[in-house]
Amino acid sequence: MSRSGSSPQRGFSLIVVLLMLLIAMVLGIGAAQVSLVGERSARNDRDTEIAFQAAEAALVDAERDVLGPNQGAAQRLCIFNGRDVSAFVAGCGGTGIHQGLCAQAEDGAEPVWMTADFAAESTTSVAYGTFTGQIYATASAVAGARGGALSARAPRYIVEAVRNLGGWQSSQLQSASARSASHLFRVTAIGYGVRDETQVVLQTNLYKPAASPGCPS
Repeated sequence: MSRSGSSPQRGFSLIVVLLMLLIAMVLGIGAAQVSLVGERSARNDRDTEIAFQAAEAALVDAERDVLGPNQGAAQRLCIFNGRDVSAFVAGCGGTGIHQGLCAQAEDGAEPVWMTADFAAESTTSVAYGTFTGQIYATASAVAGARGGALSARAPRYIVEAVRNLGGWQSSQLQSASARSASHLFRVTAIGYGVRDETQVVLQTNLYKPAASPGCPS
């Protein structure tokens, strides 16, 4: 009788063990998913930070392009004159030394920086170092594991000539006449993360009160 009474106990113990294994498996799967989500989040944060740093580098490169000092062989400092913005064309359609120079959009039109072409092969935006001779290390240019923490490609920027309506000091209004008009230079830069899809856009306004040394005023 003792043998016949032990069979239900062994069956019940097996069910308990199976339930415990099931619970452990569910907890293990949940922990693995939490770990994967955390890793993905950390990777995305790092990717965004790399893109942000690339965009900041492009702003600095553009500032060197517009304001100097710039000792690069392709420098174009004389183009940036707040009184003469004839080199800036609609749609950023300039070529050569006029590349990436954009006339201000008409009132009510979509901002230029929202329609500009920042593709790698674009001739209407400027790749980092084009006019300054600076080099930005990218994953495509660095072989091996070192490339894993670099931008997928070089950052780019455009420069808009924006009518300066209030002078550099907001309290000082300017004359409305075309002859006395001056302009600020609005730079829009885009940086890329390790993945080409991760992008950060930054903007800044540059004020150039006088022509660069050696340039006509």
